[in-house]
Amino acid sequence: MEKIQRRFTRLVHGLSELSYEDRLKSLHLWTLEDMRLRADLIEVYRMYHGLSAVDFETFFERDIDSRTRGHTIEA
Repeated sequence: MEKIQRRFTRLVHGLSELSYEDRLKSLHLWTLEDMRLRADLIEVYRMYHGLSAVDFETFFERDIDSRTRGHTIEA
């Protein structure tokens, strides 16, 4: 998939001489790795807040340490 995205960005007029990262910036695109990371973070958020079909406790164990440095979410 990344290879296809690299090729596509090279085909855009005026961008073929730029580096892949610069082409992505010019087109306001993310790398596929960044998109996967974003999707993972969104899913963890949804799991934590009960908005996903996947149970949060299936993948994560909450720390019982009560020191949260002032954060309002309780363990």
